[in-house]
Amino acid sequence: MHKKSKVNLIDVPWPASLLKCAKQTDAMQPGDELIISLRDKDVKESLILVLNALPQLTFSISDSGDCTIINVKKFNPDAAGLH
Repeated sequence: MHKKSKVNLIDVPWPASLLKCAKQTDAMQPGDELIISLRDKDVKESLILVLNALPQLTFSISDSGDCTIINVKKFNPDAAGLH
């Protein structure tokens, strides 16, 4: 069964925000989804760089007021034809 988790990085300073996010993404299984909430633009840009470096993750970004939401999904690389 796929799991949907949330991590709140609002007011969590760098690098603690990266460590908190990394702990969640490391635990993800194919099909799992992670919703990240944050405000800090520098943390947002840094997380985007990190997430772009992880080929098994896809993500989308949306803004909601003063908060940014990053929706991360992990997929099975074999199912996507990535070997």
